[in-house]
Amino acid sequence: MKRRASFLVAAVFAFSGVLFGTPETAIPPPHGWIGTTTEWARGLGLAFAVLNIILLLYLWRVARRSGLTSMGKQLMFVTVAVLPVAVVFFSYSYGMQASESVEACGECHVMEPWVNNLRDPKADTLAALHYKYRYIQENHCYTCHSDYGMFGTGKAKMEGLGHILKNTTGHYERPIKIAAPYPNTRCLYCHGGSLKFQDPAKHPADVMPDLISGKTSCLDCHGPAHPPQEGAGKKASLAQGKRSAS
Repeated sequence: MKRRASFLVAAVFAFSGVLFGTPETAIPPPHGWIGTTTEWARGLGLAFAVLNIILLLYLWRVARRSGLTSMGKQLMFVTVAVLPVAVVFFSYSYGMQASESVEACGECHVMEPWVNNLRDPKADTLAALHYKYRYIQENHCYTCHSDYGMFGTGKAKMEGLGHILKNTTGHYERPIKIAAPYPNTRCLYCHGGSLKFQDPAKHPADVMPDLISGKTSCLDCHGPAHPPQEGAGKKASLAQGKRSAS
């Protein structure tokens, strides 16, 4: 029985190797690439789930034939108390990371125009410029639409759950409006220390205090962040674009 259990464990993890793919990019991965943490969390979560199901079926079959042995009881403890915890942990880790991706934001139909514009190489909105020039390396929507620090992450996740609920129940109001004026702190977190931002020719010294305090919005000059929405008036759409963020 012990030998069969070891074989099952090895088979599951050998098969799960196909889940740790290489990144979908034209640039080949570096030598020794074994996947990202998100890919490993997904792969291990699925591997442990499959392993748990296989062990449960195996133990059920053995118990029907000859009852549970000492080894069988140990495996039962693993399937009931250990593997489920591992599955929940890796599933949670993967879900937290995957929910920050552009693909996750694009799953809602109401967000498709923004995601399509973001990925359009010919678009000149602020979001598209950040995306195609990789001013932000990944998770572009989440990075610009979440505050920084532990509480910023928690707040963004809770708001994301609200978006999922509205999308699922069809309660999104059109045209979509940003909940609050876009704060400059999200822009300055990345750009505030750059020489380009600190250049007096681009941002005069008398303007800097207003930019840092948020009295003057970065989007007043660098907007619109997104294209105007269909169904909104031209004036309202432009105002929305200036308040929105990439």
